Amino acid sequence: MTSAGLELQKALLACLKTDGSLERLLGGRVYDRVPQKAEFPYVTLGASNIYDWSTATERGSEHLFTLNVWNRAGGRKSIFEIMNLIERRLATAQLLLKGHLLINLDIQYSQARAEDDQDGYTGILRYRAVTEEQSG
Repeated sequence: MTSAGLELQKALLACLKTDGSLERLLGGRVYDRVPQKAEFPYVTLGASNIYDWSTATERGSEHLFTLNVWNRAGGRKSIFEIMNLIERRLATAQLLLKGHLLINLDIQYSQARAEDDQDGYTGILRYRAVTEEQSG
């Protein structure tokens, strides 16, 4: 059986990279690992925590993860614009996970802030997802 966390990550990256509005703003710069000298703005997968969410009849997982938005220009306005597009996209996305079913995906909170030690801004979107293993 494949890892639910890995499958969710793959589906998220694919979903965000293929969104037309995000493509216009980010130019496909949605990363698991940021390449050296990456251009701004971009989105990264942040922290991910996975907890057992099994029932008496189904094996499942609860996923708490963040998506981080990075930019050096445009201030909070650009961060909020990108975060809004991500929220809208994931609110309607039909993510397909190999070997797992996505039961729900909800945003828990978002934050935009100036980086103290850099000349840029960061946005954080924290999500909660629940997955179940598919049988057979």
